[in-house]
Amino acid sequence: MRYLVFLLFLFSACAATDAPRTATTAEHGGPRYSLGQWSFHRALFDGEMSNFDFVRTAGEMGFEGVELVNQFFADRVDNPAFLDSLKATAADAGVELTMLLIDGAGNLGASDPVARNAAVEQHLAWLEATQRLGIPAMRINAHGDGDAEQVLKASVDGIGRLARAANQRGIRILIENHGGWSNSGAWLTELLSRLREYEVGSVADFDNWCIERDNGQLWGGNCTKRYDRYEGLQELMPYAGGVSVKAFNFDQDGRETSMDFAALFDIIRASGYDGYLGIEYEGDSLPPREGIEKTRALAERSWPRREVVGAPAMERIDSTLEGFVRRGDVAGVSALVYEKGEEVYFGAFGEADREAGTPMQRNTIVQIYSMTKPVTGVALMQLYEAGKFQLDDPLADYLPEFANLRVYQGVGDAGAMNTTAPGRPLTVRDITRHTSGFYNGGDTPGLQAAYEAADLRNYDNTLSAMGAKLGRLPLLFEPGTQWHYGLSVDVQALLVERLSGQPFDAYIREHILDPLGMDETRYVVPEADLDRFSAAYNRAADGTLTQLPNEEAHAFNLRKWPLTPGGFGLTSTLDDYMTFARMLVNEGTLEGTTILQPETVRLMRTNHLADTVTERSWLPSKGQVGFGIDFAVRQRPPATAEENPGTVGEFFWDGAASTLFWVDPANELTAVLFVQLFPYDQIGLHHDFRRAVYGPFRPLPTAAGH
Repeated sequence: MRYLVFLLFLFSACAATDAPRTATTAEHGGPRYSLGQWSFHRALFDGEMSNFDFVRTAGEMGFEGVELVNQFFADRVDNPAFLDSLKATAADAGVELTMLLIDGAGNLGASDPVARNAAVEQHLAWLEATQRLGIPAMRINAHGDGDAEQVLKASVDGIGRLARAANQRGIRILIENHGGWSNSGAWLTELLSRLREYEVGSVADFDNWCIERDNGQLWGGNCTKRYDRYEGLQELMPYAGGVSVKAFNFDQDGRETSMDFAALFDIIRASGYDGYLGIEYEGDSLPPREGIEKTRALAERSWPRREVVGAPAMERIDSTLEGFVRRGDVAGVSALVYEKGEEVYFGAFGEADREAGTPMQRNTIVQIYSMTKPVTGVALMQLYEAGKFQLDDPLADYLPEFANLRVYQGVGDAGAMNTTAPGRPLTVRDITRHTSGFYNGGDTPGLQAAYEAADLRNYDNTLSAMGAKLGRLPLLFEPGTQWHYGLSVDVQALLVERLSGQPFDAYIREHILDPLGMDETRYVVPEADLDRFSAAYNRAADGTLTQLPNEEAHAFNLRKWPLTPGGFGLTSTLDDYMTFARMLVNEGTLEGTTILQPETVRLMRTNHLADTVTERSWLPSKGQVGFGIDFAVRQRPPATAEENPGTVGEFFWDGAASTLFWVDPANELTAVLFVQLFPYDQIGLHHDFRRAVYGPFRPLPTAAGH
């Protein structure tokens, strides 16, 4: 917390510890580093260092840029000679002035219009100074009084007016998580979305995640409510125009004791951010220069992508998968992993069909069940790119059978269901993130019987017939209020049909599967390929593994049915589905074929569940995840060894027969695991496979932060 932490500064030692520019610069494939002026705030406030000294010191230490703080020349906002001299000093020192941080200029989110207007005027004066200095970005705060929504509305007004003026000058306004409501990633990203037209961005700070303090102020009191730093950084990075790489204390190995730099840098890399990384040391146990050097050194160690699947990982994966077969937990299992565009692991163990004696192989065909859903999501988002709909449009605008929905309110004395009109329309976004309210099982009097009678997933239904029946049934809950898995993605498939004018199966074949060469991903497995079609197995509670009759297990895929569901039904091979995963890790393009634009893939892998959606069924069993568009999205590192391992920012899904895939942008890694096991993974297969890929569990730092 930059206003309360005091640094030890030994100015006379600076010259003796000058460091040359490191090799980790943009020219050498690494990031560019800027130095945050607040790192020397004690010396600057005490007059032991001038603004000019700071700029020269940053150059001597090998930094390519500096982030200035207005507090150190607050009385010179309209002093052209000073500003010109500071700009000239930076040029002489070979450093770029990258950002000007504004504090103490009034609250742009003040509820009082007079106070807000005064804050805008003060910031406009600093905007002129920013332009005079030739700085491309000005960091401001989103501070105000009132509840979250009141400060949001006031900030949109105050910051919006400032941003309009900044745009005219070619300067970008950036908001930092820097006290109060802005320390909530969800709140700040909502503000940024409301300011989208002005291209306002964020400064994503490694720290500053305290939302409430016991003194009721922005600073000074003990923190009583804290936002998760990893989740918050992930939320801010899509908007980032700057990153504050902040450190306080180090252990004997040079690691920060209160935060996991490796996880934080995974988030930065996964976002594709290529701007300056601002180094800021705010500890009080080291002289500033030493603390700065340690912070930068830790950043430089944390930036490079680490090899994930080397020889030790390959041995772990082999041992893990072979062990499940040897113990009789599965009949057969296979896995394929790519890293940085190259195959790094393939393994197949056991039998695909025990009765036939068919081994599990690379070209074995399996039923992927709900791993059909991401394919459907990609199809729908292609039409989003074509301007066919917006995510928050009412679904009934395109599917009128959903125009008169009702919400279940229990059963009356006569046994009839009581219903009410929904508080808002069901939207397209709801069917992409499973907040639609469509019932999907459970003991719900009246509603359960009504859904069972409708027989929505009867194979003889078309998608249109399914939609017509579903539109007449009550919702289980108000749209947008809960996460409840189920029929939403089948409705997405119907929406694809209506928007494209093509049958759903024909659409995905023409626009996704054929362009990617996914010839063996299909609803119907032809007779010539049935010898490669894996059997399905049921594992009883006592561990007994029973092969299900093929004619029963494969019934949907042995002939063409009227139903072409979006939520299940496809079969695939390891290589085919890996092709789909590799397209996603490459942000929509593979080997010259573009399926989606990068910004659309990023939208799909961004969490769309608000914090207010607290009822999430079994989703938390997947780990510390949110949900994007047809993908679970990992928001925080695993806190315990029992959680599913993974990297923050990964997106993934699985299937009823215990299949799994994930996409890890931070490590450019994709993994596909195939097995045909019911009921869904009761044996820890996914956890252990993930652990084999990523290695032993590493606890997060236990310090709470600042």
